Amino acid sequence: MVKRIDFFLKVISKLYLERKLTGIFMKKNNLVRRLTLLLTAIVVVISFAFIPPKPDEGMYPLSDIRKLNLSEKGLKIPIDELYNPNGTSLVDALVLLGGCTGSFVSEEGLIITNHHCVFGSVQRASTLENNYLENGFVANDREQEIPAEGLTARITVSYEDVSREVLSAAESVDDISKRSKAIADKISEIVKREEEKDSTIKAEVSEMFVGEQYVLFRYKIINDIRLVYVPPRTIGEFGGESDNWVWPRHTGDFSFVRAYVAPDGSPAKYSKENIPFKPKKFLKVNANGIDEEDFVFILGYPGRTFKNMPARFVEYHYKYQLPYVQNLFSWLIDLYTKRGENDPEFALNISSTIKGLANTEKNYRGKIQGIRNLDLINRKFEEEKKLLEFINSDPELKQKYGNIIDEINNLYDDVFESGRRMFVLNSLRNYVTYYRLADLFVDYKTEMMKEESERKSRFRKENRDKLISEIESVSKEYKSDLEPQIFMKIYGDASEFDELKNIEPFSSFRKLANKNEFVQNLFSKTIISDKDKFIEKLFDDEFTLDKCKDEFISIASKLYELRNKEQEKQQIRDSKSNIVIAKFNEAKRLWLKKDFIPDANRTLRLTFGYVRGYSPRDAVYYSPLSSLKGMIEKSFEGGDYKIYEKIKELHSKKDFGKFVHPKLNDVPVAFIYNTDTSGGNSGSPIMDAYGRLVGVNFDRCFEATINDYAWSESYSRSIGVDIRFVLWVVQKIGGADFLLKEMNVNL
Repeated sequence: MVKRIDFFLKVISKLYLERKLTGIFMKKNNLVRRLTLLLTAIVVVISFAFIPPKPDEGMYPLSDIRKLNLSEKGLKIPIDELYNPNGTSLVDALVLLGGCTGSFVSEEGLIITNHHCVFGSVQRASTLENNYLENGFVANDREQEIPAEGLTARITVSYEDVSREVLSAAESVDDISKRSKAIADKISEIVKREEEKDSTIKAEVSEMFVGEQYVLFRYKIINDIRLVYVPPRTIGEFGGESDNWVWPRHTGDFSFVRAYVAPDGSPAKYSKENIPFKPKKFLKVNANGIDEEDFVFILGYPGRTFKNMPARFVEYHYKYQLPYVQNLFSWLIDLYTKRGENDPEFALNISSTIKGLANTEKNYRGKIQGIRNLDLINRKFEEEKKLLEFINSDPELKQKYGNIIDEINNLYDDVFESGRRMFVLNSLRNYVTYYRLADLFVDYKTEMMKEESERKSRFRKENRDKLISEIESVSKEYKSDLEPQIFMKIYGDASEFDELKNIEPFSSFRKLANKNEFVQNLFSKTIISDKDKFIEKLFDDEFTLDKCKDEFISIASKLYELRNKEQEKQQIRDSKSNIVIAKFNEAKRLWLKKDFIPDANRTLRLTFGYVRGYSPRDAVYYSPLSSLKGMIEKSFEGGDYKIYEKIKELHSKKDFGKFVHPKLNDVPVAFIYNTDTSGGNSGSPIMDAYGRLVGVNFDRCFEATINDYAWSESYSRSIGVDIRFVLWVVQKIGGADFLLKEMNVNL
C-alpha cells in the first residue's frame, strides 16, 4: 500500500516539475493547500483502486464456482479452464490422496503433495539400515520407485444431486427413531446401484446440508501409488512440533509420488507390469512463484467443518470433545516419546503415530483457544437470539419456526447427558489391544445367538479364517509395557467423569483402594494374553458369556451394552437432527436473505484469497513470506530446528539458481494467504491467477485452527511451501533434475 502511494507521488511530482508548478506553489500558498488536498485525494483514490478485494469466506463446492465472479477477484483465465463439467479443466488435475489432497504435475502420473501426507508410507518403507524417513528418498528411474503402502488416490469423475431420492426414503418412515437409518439405507442402495452400473468407479453420497441436500460423487480409484522423491526429514519436517500450526514457517513440507494403473488403464494393485497413469489434466508450474497481495486459489478436499451448526454444538465440542482428545493425545505423545528414547526401532515404528497425535493435539488446543478468544459460543447464542426475534416478528414464520431453538436445546440436552461416553469407549478400542480383542469376543458371542444369515458378515462361518487372521494381526500390536498404563489413563479418567462415574463398571473401579494392582491383574490373568487359548474359547460354542469368568471380558461385556445404548440414542438424535438442523438453516436463510456454503465434507472444493500478512495480537505484524535466511537463523536453536547441512553451504555461496526471490534476494521457503482451508487441504495445490502451481498448502497459522467453526480475514491464514523452494530442494539437495524436466521447468 505504502509503495503504491510513493509511486503515484513520484509520478505526480514529476508532472508538477514538467508544468513548472513549483514556482506557483511558492507564491500562492492557498493554491498550494488546495492542490495538495486535491492531489492527496487523487492518490488515495488511485491507491485504493489497486487494493484487492477481501476474499469471501467459504470452501465452495463445484456447483457454486460460477456464482463467484472470480474475474473480479483476480482470476485471469476463463472459468471453463478452472472448472468445466463438459470438458477438461484444472479440476481434473486434483486427487484425494489418502486423507490429503494432491495434484498431477506431469503427463506421466507424477503427483505433488505434502511430506506429512506420505509420512506413514515412508516410515513403513524405512528400516534402521535404509531410513528414508530421516535421509530422504529419490528414485532416479521408474524401476527404483517403491510402493507407498497405505496410499490410494481418488479422482472426482462426476457428481449428481440425489437429495430428492434420499429424502423420499425418510418421508415414508413414521417412527422418527428410524429416520436416519432409512436415509443411510437409501444411500447404501444408491451407492450399490452406481457401482454395479460401472465397476471402475467408487460411489459416495455426501451430505451437503443436514437433512436437506445429498450429492452423489463418482470417483476413479488408483490403488498403485509409488514414492518418487521425499526430502530428508530435516527439510520435510523442519521445525517439528515446535513450529506446527505456527508462522513464520520454514518447512519443506512436500513430496512426489506417482500413480500407476494396469496396461489397459484400469485400476490395479501394485504390479511390475503396471504403467504410469495418464491424467486428463496436469498443472503447469510457475517457477517464478508469487509475491505479496497476489491473487491465489486452492482446489482440494477439505475435511469436516461446522460453521453452519448451532451454538450448542460448538459448546459441546468446547466442553467435551476438544479437551478430552487434546488431553489424552498429549499424554500418549509423552508416553510413546519416552518409550522410544532408548529404542530406535520402536521410535521409528511409532513415529507416524506420534506425528498424527501431535498434529491433532495442537490443532485442538488452538481450537479451544480460538473459541475462547472469539467468545464464539456467546456470539452464536446472540445470533440465535436475533434469529428468534426475527421469527417471532412474523406470525407465519413463528408458526413454522417458533420452536426451533427449543428443539435444538432439547436435542443437545441429550447430547450433553452422554458427554464423553463414546469418546472413552472408542479410545479404549483404539489404544488398548486387549480391550479391542475383549470387545470382539463379546461381539462375536452375542452374534452367535442369532441365525447365521442375520449375523455380521465378519462373524459368519465362511469368514472364520479372515477373523483368525484379524485376531493374529491385532495381537501383534500389543505393547506389554505400555498398554496397562494406557488402560489406567483412559479407564481411570472416565471413572471420575460425571456422566460415567455412577455407571458400571466405572463406579466400582472408582471405589477401589488399589487401582494399579487391579489393572495389573486384569492384564496378566486374562485369556486374551494367550492368543491360542483366546481363539479356542472364541469358537467354543459351549463357552458362552455367562460361563466366562474373565474380568477383562466382563468389563468389555458391560461396556458393550453401554455402547449399544449410546448408539441407539445417537440414532434417534441423528434422526431428529435431520429435521431440526434443516429447519434451523431454512430460518437462517430467510433471516439473512442469502444462501449458505455447505460445510466441508471431504468433497472437492475451491477457496481463494491473497498472499497477505497479518497481525495476530497487539503490536505484532507478520509479513507473508519466509526465506532460507530465517531457516538458518532458527537452526542455531537446535532441537526441532536441526538443519540439513548442505542448505547452509549453498546459502553461504548464494547458490540459489533461478529460484531466488528478487525482493528477498534469497530463496523463499513458505508463504501465507487468507484462504479458507481445513484438514484435508494438506497437499492442495496453490495456484496463481493463471492457474499455475505456485505452492503446496500444508498448514494453518495457530489462530486459524478455529477455521473449522469460524473464519475471519483478519486472523485466518493458511501456510504453503513456496514452489521455488520445492524446485530448489529437488535440484540442489536431491540432484533430481529429471523431475524438473518432467514438470517442464527450464533449468
